[in-house]
Amino acid sequence: MRGVCIAVCASVILWGCHGKTTIEQAQITSTLKPIDTEHAPGMIEQYRFGMFTIGGWVNQNVGRHFQSVQAQNTQAAIVYMYRPDTKWNRQEIVASSLFINSERIPSLLNNHYYWIELPAGTYRLSSSRPLGVQHFQKPKYLDFTVEGGKSYFIKYDEENLNTRRELSGPLMLVPEKTGLNEIAFTQLKSESFNFVAQDQNTGKVRKKAQKIKRQKYDPADDVQLIKPFKLWNPLTW
Repeated sequence: MRGVCIAVCASVILWGCHGKTTIEQAQITSTLKPIDTEHAPGMIEQYRFGMFTIGGWVNQNVGRHFQSVQAQNTQAAIVYMYRPDTKWNRQEIVASSLFINSERIPSLLNNHYYWIELPAGTYRLSSSRPLGVQHFQKPKYLDFTVEGGKSYFIKYDEENLNTRRELSGPLMLVPEKTGLNEIAFTQLKSESFNFVAQDQNTGKVRKKAQKIKRQKYDPADDVQLIKPFKLWNPLTW
């Protein structure tokens, strides 16, 4: 009888621990402020002050080509942000500023990608091109929903050359197949960001997004898609 009681108590304790773990996993939150997607961006979002980013005409940084990543938190989603290489993008003087739930994230330059990590939920991504440090332009925005454990691709394209018939831009949530095909040629030119508040390893709660620094670019480590051209040496006969 005593053994039966011990077994029952142990089962209850294990069930309680499992339930607690499930609750803790379900409480994953974001460092971003919530936003009402039922209404369009207001005056504050349109007439804001902030830093601007020089476009690809001058800012010609290079980085390693696209590599997929795993989310730090298993309950989070990865959203890849990218902008293809075009003549229009290469001639840009001032890049559009990007905001997620009104928080500034890196502008997308020509042939550029990075990623953000988000808890499951609905978010608003908006863009506007400033005049100096002042924004006047009515923001263009995209409301999108993500699920934990999945990957998404958001393309910034002012021309809409490839997807003009299906989607309207410049911010577009594209199918995974399309995203993988187009992002493969882009380069990591900026930091990426993790907006999950809970640290997966320590359990501590962050108040600000975790900035993920990009690796120092070394051309020797990059993939050579084309064999380098070499002149024929007649002395090798």
